[in-house]
Amino acid sequence: MPAGNPHGSGEHVRRASRWLAPLQPGLTGVTDLDIAELRRFEDALIGLLCDNSVGGDVGPRVRSERLQRIRAAIATYGHLGLAVPGRHGGLGRPAVVQAFMQFICGYYDLDLRDSSGLGHGSLIAEQASPTVRDLWLPELLAGAVCGIAVTEPHCGSHVRATGTTATVTADGTRTITGTKTWISRLTEAAVFCVFFAEPDGQLSAAAVDARSEGLTRCPGTPVGLSGWTWGELRLEAVHVRPDEILGEPGAGMRLMRQHFAAYRPLVTATALGAAAGTHDRTVAALESRHRSGDIAGLWDNALITIGRTYAQINADLLAACVTTALAEAGNPLAERWGCVVKAHGVDAAYQAVSELARVTGDSGVVAGSATAKVVRDLNALLYADGIHVSLYRSAGRSLTIEPTVGPPREPILVA
Repeated sequence: MPAGNPHGSGEHVRRASRWLAPLQPGLTGVTDLDIAELRRFEDALIGLLCDNSVGGDVGPRVRSERLQRIRAAIATYGHLGLAVPGRHGGLGRPAVVQAFMQFICGYYDLDLRDSSGLGHGSLIAEQASPTVRDLWLPELLAGAVCGIAVTEPHCGSHVRATGTTATVTADGTRTITGTKTWISRLTEAAVFCVFFAEPDGQLSAAAVDARSEGLTRCPGTPVGLSGWTWGELRLEAVHVRPDEILGEPGAGMRLMRQHFAAYRPLVTATALGAAAGTHDRTVAALESRHRSGDIAGLWDNALITIGRTYAQINADLLAACVTTALAEAGNPLAERWGCVVKAHGVDAAYQAVSELARVTGDSGVVAGSATAKVVRDLNALLYADGIHVSLYRSAGRSLTIEPTVGPPREPILVA
């Protein structure tokens, strides 16, 4: 049985796709063929984990290299672009299929969250000039990853106050200087979507080649989500051509809000996949102990925890799928839903895993166990892509303040 798939064997085997099939009837556009393709994706992922386990005692460089190999292999197998729109070179299945793929990735390891799809590269696919899109999109579809650089140490919750600024020459070239923090995929990214302030204070975004002169990457050591490198991105007089601007100058805030409305439910689905994997491991461990005679039966507290966490995971996964569909349709409610669903879904996943760890006893808290890693990774997600109190506050603000007052202040973004 491959490392990363400790969910039983034979008739008791447990797989991520078993959680997804019951949701299909309630989701428009997801077909039986999609479910079959998701099972093939899961088979491929399990096979790749046999030779490229991202757990254990391997160092960060080895984990990073293995994750990159897995993503490249998934691209070769034809799964990476399954839910990428046809106009961008993908197979054009509904965005909900990408949420399902994220769930499958999280089920085996949260560090697999970038194994399929464009991720932050969707900003380039949707908003870049034809020249820049044609340059980067083939690389992203072949397995390259895109990083995003928004957050800064002094203005994480005040994106409009970004200290990364640009000067503009007569031909429209920007020279960008500043420091971005808490950047994931730091050393692996081939390109970054960098947000910066124009001379007039408006926020813009640009696709910046990771090999650009003046760009320095300073890795750190995160407590969780350590598969991809993480740290600080410094820009010192980095030149950006006019055609590298995403959208148009000054459109950065709009692009960021639109992007994260679609991105956050995918993060949520990944987190819930990790909780589902822990749920299945817990059930398998209890069944094994019961069959072996180690325990005479299951206590009520264990059964209640198993039932309650099953309900929590399914309810939040369905909400994440609905949010993904809203974002794909351009529904104005997608941003609000993205905030609350990401906050509530990751909160629920973290709570579920914490409760399940207590049910399994020592095996749930021992150092190096799969459950201990999931707890660390989910704890990191409580901060990544929006600190949850800020996400709840943003949604609450949009529910209580008249639209004429303007959009809520953007919550902290850590990616």
